[in-house]
Amino acid sequence: MTPRAQSFWIAVLALLPIAAGALPWNKDMVDQPSVKAQEKRVDEPKDVVPTTGGETLAKPQSLADVVLARVQAGNIPNPQAATPESIARGKALYEIHCLACHGAEGHGDGPVGQKYVPTPMNLTLDYVQHQPDGEMYFTITYGSLVMPFYHDAIVSADRWNVVNYVKHGMVSP
Repeated sequence: MTPRAQSFWIAVLALLPIAAGALPWNKDMVDQPSVKAQEKRVDEPKDVVPTTGGETLAKPQSLADVVLARVQAGNIPNPQAATPESIARGKALYEIHCLACHGAEGHGDGPVGQKYVPTPMNLTLDYVQHQPDGEMYFTITYGSLVMPFYHDAIVSADRWNVVNYVKHGMVSP
């Protein structure tokens, strides 16, 4: 081997460890925090933009707390007037977050909801329509026995808009 070729291979071998650390087979992606389905949420760093806060309701810790808190939430007045703008905003959010289970007209016959036992609540029933706004807001915020919670997905003011849409913008059964 010529001295020039020998120098080339020495340089390549010397740089190989540096290059290997930057190649796709390193473990950067493996070592990062992640959240998988059904796992507890990972704590976020303190300097990120908050996604929660401003909640007027305490998070229930047990099934008994859920039932009691839902009844107590009925005393919370709806701070969002049922204006055409609020109802329109509530309808847009309903179509994004609720329609898949509760259906376009709220009858509990959405394409995803038909797969559940029990089926989702028919939101046009008197039982739902006569609930105090605060109870419905609580259910959207913290879910129910089968329904998931939406306090992380829909901000507080918009949950009141959804309540307004369900109570004033949906068609009766």
